[in-house]
Amino acid sequence: MKKLTLLLFLSFIACISIRAQDRVLKGKVLDAESRTLLPAASVRAIGDVSAQTTANDGTFTFTVKGKIILVISHTGYKSQSINIGESQTAIEVLLQKETEALGEVVVIGYGKQAKKDVTSAISSISGKELKEMPVTNINAALQSRIPGMQVTNAGHEPGAGTNVRIRGINTITQGTGPIYVVDGVVVTYDLREINPNDVESIDVLKDASAAAIYGSRAAEGVVIITTKKAASGRTTVNYDGYYGVQKMIKTYDFVDNIDDYVNLRRAGLSDEDPNAWPMGPGLDTLLFNGDERRNMAARKWTDWVGLVTHTAPQQSHTLSISNGVGKNKLYLSGNYLNQDGIIRGSNFVRYSLKANVESEINAKLKIGVNTNFSHIKNDVTSNEVYYNAVTISPLMSAYDSAGNPSANIDPSSGNLLFNNPVTLTQSPVHNIDDRFLGNIFGEYKIIKGLVFRTSFGIDVYKNQRFEYYPRTTSTGFSKKGVAKIQNFGWRDYLWENTLAYSYAPSANHVFDFLAGATYQQRRQEWNYEEASGFPTDDLTYKNMSLASNRDAIYSDYFNWSVASLLGRVIYKFRNKYILNGTIRRDGSSRFGSDNRYGYFPSVSAAWRVIEEPFMGLKIRSVINDLKIRVGYGVVGNQEIPIDATYTRMNPAAYPFTGAAPQTSGFQLGTGTQGNSNLKWESQQQFNSGFDLAVAKNRVRVTFDYYNKNIHDLLLNNPLSPSQGFDNKWINISEMNTRGIDIGLKVNIIQTAHFDWQMDLNWSKFRSKITKLLPGVDSLSPYLKVGEAPNSLIVDYVFDGLYQKGDDFTLNPQARPGDVRVKDLDGNGKINQYDRTIVGRTTPKGWGGIWSYWRYKQFSMTVFTNYTYGHKIANKAYQDYLYYSSKTATRTLKEGLNYWTPNNTNTDVPRPNQYGRSLRALQSGTSSFMVQKGDFIRVRNITLAYDLPSKLLSKAKISSIRTYVQVMEPFLFTKYKGIDPEIGVGQYDIYPRYRTFLFGVQASF
Repeated sequence: MKKLTLLLFLSFIACISIRAQDRVLKGKVLDAESRTLLPAASVRAIGDVSAQTTANDGTFTFTVKGKIILVISHTGYKSQSINIGESQTAIEVLLQKETEALGEVVVIGYGKQAKKDVTSAISSISGKELKEMPVTNINAALQSRIPGMQVTNAGHEPGAGTNVRIRGINTITQGTGPIYVVDGVVVTYDLREINPNDVESIDVLKDASAAAIYGSRAAEGVVIITTKKAASGRTTVNYDGYYGVQKMIKTYDFVDNIDDYVNLRRAGLSDEDPNAWPMGPGLDTLLFNGDERRNMAARKWTDWVGLVTHTAPQQSHTLSISNGVGKNKLYLSGNYLNQDGIIRGSNFVRYSLKANVESEINAKLKIGVNTNFSHIKNDVTSNEVYYNAVTISPLMSAYDSAGNPSANIDPSSGNLLFNNPVTLTQSPVHNIDDRFLGNIFGEYKIIKGLVFRTSFGIDVYKNQRFEYYPRTTSTGFSKKGVAKIQNFGWRDYLWENTLAYSYAPSANHVFDFLAGATYQQRRQEWNYEEASGFPTDDLTYKNMSLASNRDAIYSDYFNWSVASLLGRVIYKFRNKYILNGTIRRDGSSRFGSDNRYGYFPSVSAAWRVIEEPFMGLKIRSVINDLKIRVGYGVVGNQEIPIDATYTRMNPAAYPFTGAAPQTSGFQLGTGTQGNSNLKWESQQQFNSGFDLAVAKNRVRVTFDYYNKNIHDLLLNNPLSPSQGFDNKWINISEMNTRGIDIGLKVNIIQTAHFDWQMDLNWSKFRSKITKLLPGVDSLSPYLKVGEAPNSLIVDYVFDGLYQKGDDFTLNPQARPGDVRVKDLDGNGKINQYDRTIVGRTTPKGWGGIWSYWRYKQFSMTVFTNYTYGHKIANKAYQDYLYYSSKTATRTLKEGLNYWTPNNTNTDVPRPNQYGRSLRALQSGTSSFMVQKGDFIRVRNITLAYDLPSKLLSKAKISSIRTYVQVMEPFLFTKYKGIDPEIGVGQYDIYPRYRTFLFGVQASF
């Protein structure tokens, strides 16, 4: 009994001793700069699963014993790990604001989220980075800046748009690019109406787990644009302006010597029959018209390209006022942009006005208005201007004896020989665009954490297009002038209502709920009229009533609507396990009643490995952040013609009695057969990736792998004549796209006086059709199973030139010096079955490299982009190299190295006026024209100087930055054409240019 009593007594003393080691640690968490207390900061000990948050006054109380390591974190601040000594009972923690990307807040669709908590593939770019490229279109500034986002120019003329593709090819026939959400308003068409200086940030939702919240229109990604708003507590005035000039970068190196040009044309005719047309001046009356012969005698040479191009000015001026003092916040901005085109007559002028207003009515209610209005005047010259300037005989006169652009009429036929490009520059197409984009919203805090938001958005667009073709053009020559006027526009209305609830039952569990309903409606109208036979060209299109002929009157009207329900739940456990689930239900008027509704769910998760207890101080000293992400979602595509589910009725008249009069009525159109069973394209996408930061957050890596299976592809299927219709929209095909996106940000050097930062990205994808029609693997040479849709170059295989002594069985009429192609099927003749895949237009990879250096007040930025692993069908190069045209097309200097009996080591065939040396090319081309499109382009070099603050403080100026910039200074490529970034349909239409700018940015 004594022993038991003694044991109990010793146990009691031990418990008291152990309990005595426990102590209370009191602390407070403050902002390091302002020293304001930070509520809701997370405080936990490494190795302890429990955690707590600081009170409203930023204080906390923690029961500890012995030595521990506390981890303190707060959204928007850098986390801190602190060693607590054995006897320490008080602590003060100063958190530094997080300036790195991991601490940023991104827009995720109907809300925001700390970037460190994002579970899906979202890339962001700030407005400051966007302004580095002074362009008229926001998308052009995004080119090669976002991993997985391809941006190509639709043209180089002022005001030209862009083609955008996110994560590969996502559809066969209806690719329209991503949807854009500007301050909550879903918009379509171009973004050239928005001034890049007004953009605060752009967030690109790339995978389905991020984009599924936008459902039926998110198959090609979502681009969320947030415009600037007034910063709290201050009033600022900002000016941003630049002026520069644009110069043509490159044109083809054509024969520029009269003697060489004349002799080449003589050789082409003499080759046809050397006996009838022996080489020499005697051929000139057959080859050259009177104007050309006169200029030959006078040694007069016309530089057509020089006549239609010039060094063009460009300028932009933006003035903004931001007032964030008090409960009413105002941001007001105005912009004037004027870009002359390097082709005379082309121009782009934009006036825009931006106003964002927010007002806190009381502690619970906030209202706001976001508006953007733009007025654009865009003069677009004919596609013939540059092409004609390149190809017209330089022996033709540009002006007549009176100094007017020459008409060049063929005396034998009385028709125009060609459109004088100088004349075409004087008759551009005039486009006038007006667009109002905006919304009004209200937010009401019902209870703590529960917020109701309602928003009504509007997008009103109107385009007017005016064309006139005078008598001196081929279009207006015989018709005595042709005028065309069309009006196009739409009105979009979007009403959205959401209910958001944030709930944190403890520091370990955080929930964010979202529920909403949206409704969008569009009304779109178009009308067109064309007339001819004007008494004079002086009034152009300004008085259509003067025309003697009403050639055409058309109009069109339609509307569509989408009604949606949406929901989202985000759950965060212990600040390291994050789960995100969304669903959206869309109902679209574009589909029949049986398939009107679609459901688009997604789920994604992230594991913040850096928050795990096993990531001790030693590991944390090397790895600053590590997060693994995985997600799966379904998105859709509704982009089909509005009436694809219906069969059109066309006006008709029929004599039912067998004779006049006819009875007017309607009959079924024989074009597209309606299909009431059409449904959504469905894209199922899996994404996995990780975010890693090392070396004190100076090296940050983002990696993503994605795999997309796309079902029920919308295809306009041609029908057999027995069906009675030409084609019919169906859902049956399938395809797959998979790829990798990698982003790397490196802060190489960071000192008080010198910085060096780099931002690199690389992307690749592979798209292929996995199913077309039952039992059908190919619908055309360009659309087949196993290949990316419409990405193939199919042609004959170039096999050099015939030489003396060769076997001419495949082409008995051929002669030495003619083009030879391969007989791939071995049937002894050249036909369409000898055409094969000779190239693919989809690149194997692309990306960008952004470098920034700063030394004291001086800084320099260099941006480079690259693309590799694809081919380009450079038909222009072949046409200009091979002399084979009776119309006297210009020839490259390389073309002078043509085949002769004494010059057989060449791929340039004999010149022939009638193209006889190309008779093997049944389609007119071969793999000879296919070239590698690989390139590295230095797109932007900027040298800037920030005036010292000491000089500015006396004048009460916050900052002044001046800079000089050159855009597109260098191109490294083996491509033999003008531009390896040539777009579809951009065959020698508008040359690329180099821009030199001087700019000033000032803040007051």
